[in-house]
Amino acid sequence: MLILAAFLFLFSCENVAIDAGVVEGKVMIGPLCGNIPIVVNNSNPCGFTDEQMDQVYSKYKVAIYSESNPKTAIKEVVLNRTGAFSFEVPTGGYSVEVILPQGSTASTQIGSELKKNVSVTKSMVTTISLNVNTGIQ
Repeated sequence: MLILAAFLFLFSCENVAIDAGVVEGKVMIGPLCGNIPIVVNNSNPCGFTDEQMDQVYSKYKVAIYSESNPKTAIKEVVLNRTGAFSFEVPTGGYSVEVILPQGSTASTQIGSELKKNVSVTKSMVTTISLNVNTGIQ
């Protein structure tokens, strides 16, 4: 009986994971100094140390919201210098959004793409990129 209960538990957990998908991506933030634009691979044209890059990126978060409840984040992550994020969520429609630090003007800058809508399908990975134009010149 105990073995049957354990099997049923594992089987039910497996079904939950199968009915999920992954949203992953990168946030590119720049320019970080002067008129040097950010490049696609998040290189460091300003010569910042890894610690300094972590400090810049850690001011930003990425959150995922369900279409059925767009005001409450399901999950959110603080970025590190890579700008990478990943969410495992049930199948369905979502929006993924960069949460800017307080006082940021990036939302009004040309080239900022702070939010994307995605459709998560069973056992698939959806990859997106988001851009934050800091407006630094």
